[in-house]
Amino acid sequence: MRNLIRSIPVAALIAGSIFYAQPAQAATTYESDSCSSSNNAYCFVLYYNSVGSITNSGQGACYVSNMSVPDHYGYSPNGATLVRLVFGYGKLPNATCKSESGDGTTLKNNAASIVNGECGVTNRVYFSSGYQGISQASTATCGGYGGLAENLVPELKNENASHKRY
Repeated sequence: MRNLIRSIPVAALIAGSIFYAQPAQAATTYESDSCSSSNNAYCFVLYYNSVGSITNSGQGACYVSNMSVPDHYGYSPNGATLVRLVFGYGKLPNATCKSESGDGTTLKNNAASIVNGECGVTNRVYFSSGYQGISQASTATCGGYGGLAENLVPELKNENASHKRY
């Protein structure tokens, strides 16, 4: 009986460690279009691929926005959900996102070209999160997407972590 009593606390300790609850993990969602203008007609666009040599327009899946984004990785609106920013296909009218190439790829450090369809607003892409490091500006075209995209400078191509509206 004495050995049985001594073994009960050890058994309880082992059982308790087996049923130890793991901390809750944040759910992840994906967002490929944060532009809220009517039909996404006036947005800043980051393309997955470089500008096409024949079409002179952005190629591949794209991410559209009409707000500053301090971190292209994503954000957590409530601490329980992580929203990852990704390139999407078919998000803009007139087939602005040219193909499925890059669809679902994370935005951070994967953009190759840009075009600014906003009116009266300059957008600037930055190397680092928080609008830091080398940058490149894109002036407003007021809805003009076709033929106006430009490649990111070599220092920013596939090395882009934030963008800001001015």
